[in-house]
Order: sequence, then C-alpha cells, then structure tokens
Amino acid sequence: MDLKALAEQVARAQPFTQHLGAEVVRVEGEEVEFALKVRPEFYQHLGVVHGGVISALLDNALTFAGGLALGPNVLTVEFKVNFLRPAKGERLRALGRVVHAGRRLAVVQGEAYSEEPEPRLIALAQGTISQV
Repeated sequence: MDLKALAEQVARAQPFTQHLGAEVVRVEGEEVEFALKVRPEFYQHLGVVHGGVISALLDNALTFAGGLALGPNVLTVEFKVNFLRPAKGERLRALGRVVHAGRRLAVVQGEAYSEEPEPRLIALAQGTISQV
C-alpha cells in the first residue's frame, strides 16, 4: 500500500487543510511531513506567521502520524505547542512522529520549521491521537 498516496487522499478530503494549502511531503515509517506556502493572510500584526497556522500544520502532522499507527479513522484528543521563535519565510514544514502507540491511543511528537532561507526550528508539539 502506498501510504503517501493514502495520506494525500485524506488531506484532499479535509476542507480546512485544503484552505491552508497544506500538502503531504513525505510519509516514511511512523513519520509524516506536511508543508505549506506562507500567504499574506497568515501573518499577524507583527509581521510573523500566526500561531494558529503553525498549530494547524502541526496538528495535521501529528494526527496523520498517529493514523499510521492506529489506522485512518483518528482524531486529535489533545496537543500542546511550544513556540520557540517567530516564523518567517515563504514556506513552513511540520514533521510528526509516533512515540508510542497502543490499541486505541498514540502519543506523537512534532517539530515545525520555517524556511527563511535556511530551515529554522520554530515550534515543538506533543499530542495524543485516538482511534474513533
């Protein structure tokens, strides 16, 4: 089974993910990477990317990683984001990976990067994904 193609299909079925323009970049093992092009409406008043955009990208990466371990019908139960520095640049990437998976829950971690022009770590996240 082509997991990247499956992840792309699920991402295309999510209107909010499509609205953001987020796309699946890589699916490998228990890791999923998403990326999006930064648009002017993503900025907040200080000229950096709004934390909600970064959080949404991380949520996708974490949830899709959890889905690799638990199956495609999953939802985020909770997640926490630590913002490390303001996001600048034309593109953001988020990587999600499974730390531990049981039968119904998976603990996942993620990293978000801003490409400005060199990748810079901008946020870390951890969450719990549940099978529905």
